[in-house]
Amino acid sequence: MARSLGSLAVLSLVIMLAACTPAAGDTAAPSSSPETPTASATPTPTGPRIDGEWIVDLADPDPGCIMALGYRHLTVADGSGTLDAGETPLTGPVELQGDAVTMHLERTTPTKDAIDITATFGQDGVVRGTGEAGGIHPGGTNGYACTIPLSLVPAGAPADMPAFDTIDGTWCDAGDQTRCMTIAGSTVAYLDNPPDSKLNDPTPGGFGDPCHRTGMTPMDPNGGGGAALYFCPKGYAIQTGSGGVEGEIIAEHDNVAFDRLYLTQNPPYLGVWFRQDDLTAALQQ
Repeated sequence: MARSLGSLAVLSLVIMLAACTPAAGDTAAPSSSPETPTASATPTPTGPRIDGEWIVDLADPDPGCIMALGYRHLTVADGSGTLDAGETPLTGPVELQGDAVTMHLERTTPTKDAIDITATFGQDGVVRGTGEAGGIHPGGTNGYACTIPLSLVPAGAPADMPAFDTIDGTWCDAGDQTRCMTIAGSTVAYLDNPPDSKLNDPTPGGFGDPCHRTGMTPMDPNGGGGAALYFCPKGYAIQTGSGGVEGEIIAEHDNVAFDRLYLTQNPPYLGVWFRQDDLTAALQQ
């Protein structure tokens, strides 16, 4: 009896296996696979770009170097740079590796000059570093070499220049931070005093281009002399040697990355004023 039951169990197992085995020619249904993930719609982050127009901003307006760099324009395109530094520009290769910028710019006429700039992009888009300049004095007998701390500030396009009426606001003297004035509706008031001067209508041309050129005139005819005033929004700088004013611009504590007012009675020596809200940041950089 035990053998008969064993035989039945084996027979039942064979039948079950046969029922589970696919017939010849049949193929098993493919197992489902997870769908291929679609590409993300999020754009790939891009790093800083060095191509474009830049203004050279010196930490020291008079660095004691024969190579004049302050407020000059640098154009970078396709790995090559051109620095407007007088009658003959300096040119050469520019490299960007991550946030690090290096360039070697040179010229052979009217004198042999070169500068190597090593700098780093900041989060504000300004490139800060140093320039190692060197070359031959105009006399052709002696050489020179100097290290110049500098910044490269993105230059604003002429068509994007903010209107003159954006000058309104409170401005403070970079050399004396307690000395502030408020410009509103073409009037000027110092500290908490009532307005005592008015702004003239802006005039184009002459020293000051491409910035807005105006002047402050005392309301009281016996109140003393006025002063020339230049309004330069961030990314714009007065062209050196323009309007018949000789010499390099000397502007202590300047920072082209911010809006500025320049006050002067003796250009190219300029007093620098920043918007009150920008003063601390502008003087730290």
